Amino acid sequence: MTDKLTKELLSDAFGYGFKVILEDKFSSPYTPAAVNPFNKTIILNSNWHNKRQLPFQLAHEMGHLLNNDGQSSCLYFSPSKYGIEGNANRTAIELLLPFYLENKEIEHVSSVKFRESLGMDQYLEDMVQEEMIKYYQSFY
Repeated sequence: MTDKLTKELLSDAFGYGFKVILEDKFSSPYTPAAVNPFNKTIILNSNWHNKRQLPFQLAHEMGHLLNNDGQSSCLYFSPSKYGIEGNANRTAIELLLPFYLENKEIEHVSSVKFRESLGMDQYLEDMVQEEMIKYYQSFY
């Protein structure tokens, strides 16, 4: 799921006019993704230690740009529920949910499976559930 999802997100990012650099020259597999809001450039560490997290990181950084965050400095990936990081996480979940829910019967939907498939931390569970509810409510 992650390779296909990453390709879909890259296509979306380019559609928004964002530039994405998949960098493999970082000295550490723990160097997080970053975004430069001035030139709308996202940099992902393609050697990230947990490949499952790459789509979430990309969507998170896209979230910063879509939310017009950080007009004064570069932003680095930081998992959080609050402030601009929390808002970027929420936007990332909104971007990712349609891919997960596509062609899936509601009885087979699991916020835990969604979150775990993307290497998202447990503390984001309530945010994932809220966004799933909003997603389904938008159809009724």
